[in-house]
Amino acid sequence: MIVIGRWIRLCLSFFMAVLLSYSLVHKNLIIYLAYQAKGQLSVILNTETISEYKNKNKLSVLQKSNLQLIKSIREFSVDSLGYKPTSNFSTIYNQHQAPVLWVVTASESFQLKEYFWDFPILGKLSYKGFFKKELAVNEFNNLKCKGYDADIRPASAWSTLGWFSDPLMSSSLDYSKGRFCNLLFHELFHATYYLPNKVNLNENLAEFIAHKATIKFLKNDIINLNYYLADRYNDSLFERVMVKKATALNLFYDSIKNKACKNELKIRELWQFSKSLETLNFSKSFNLHKRQKWINQSKNAYFVDFIQYSSLQDSLELVFNKIYNGNLLKMVQDLKGK
Repeated sequence: MIVIGRWIRLCLSFFMAVLLSYSLVHKNLIIYLAYQAKGQLSVILNTETISEYKNKNKLSVLQKSNLQLIKSIREFSVDSLGYKPTSNFSTIYNQHQAPVLWVVTASESFQLKEYFWDFPILGKLSYKGFFKKELAVNEFNNLKCKGYDADIRPASAWSTLGWFSDPLMSSSLDYSKGRFCNLLFHELFHATYYLPNKVNLNENLAEFIAHKATIKFLKNDIINLNYYLADRYNDSLFERVMVKKATALNLFYDSIKNKACKNELKIRELWQFSKSLETLNFSKSFNLHKRQKWINQSKNAYFVDFIQYSSLQDSLELVFNKIYNGNLLKMVQDLKGK
C-alpha cells in the first residue's frame, strides 16, 4: 500500500508539473480560451426560446416569417440532407442590434498566405474570434505591428460543432428568406462535418452544401428562390473575381520582391484592382463601394475570406456532378461517413 501511495503521488506530481509547464508556455492561449468560454457561456445563459422572443418583441413580417422557418430548416437538414440531428437554433440570443463576436484574419504582407492560430482539438485556424471587441482590436493591432495585413469584422453566426446548442443571433432575422436559409444550412453543416487543420475545406464545403440546400429547400417557392439566385449572382461574381485575383497577387508580389518601392507598388496594384471592379455587371443593390474601401484598407487580409470560403467551389461543383450526379443527400452522407 505504501508503494502504491508513493506511485500515485509521483504520478500526480508529474501531471501537475506537465500542467504547469503547459500553462507557462501557453499562457496567452489559456487566457484567450478562458475569455472565449466566458463569452460563450454568457450567450448561452441569456438565450430565450423562440416563443419567449416572439412574445417579448415587436417583430416585422420578415422577422416573423424567418422565425417560423427555423423548425422546417432543421427538419429538412436531417430528413432531406442527412445532417446530424442537433438542438441548434432552438433558442435565440437578442443582440439588441449590437455585434456579439468579432473575427480577426491576417496575411503575409507580400505574399497571400494566411496567418494561422493553433487551437486544441480544432487544430490550425486562419481566423480568431473574440467576444470582446477590445481584445479583437488588440490582436488586430498586434498583427499590424508585426508587419501583417490584418482585418477585423463582426460575425453574424458561429458554430460550436455540436458541443453546445447554438442559439440563433437575432440580427439574422433581418436577412432575406434565401440568405436566412443559407446561413442556417451552413452552420448546421459544421455540426455534421469538421476536419481539424482543414479550415479551407471545412468552410468551402459548408458554403457549397448550404447553397445547394437552399435551392433545394426553396424549389417550390419560386419568388424567394429567384430573389435568392439574383442576390447570389452578385456574391458569386465578386467571389470568383477575388479568388482569381488572389492567385494573381502572389505572382505580382514575386515580380516586385526585390524592388525598394514595393509597398507603393502594392498599394497601387490593389487600388487599380478595386477600381476595375466597377466595370463588372453588379446590380444596384450590391454595395461595391464598401468592398472597394475594404480591399484598400485590409489589403491581403481581405482576400483570406475568399480563400477560406470560395476557392474550392468549382472543384466541388465538378465532384457534385461527376461523382454524385447532383445527389446532395448522397454527398452529405459520404462526407459524414468520413
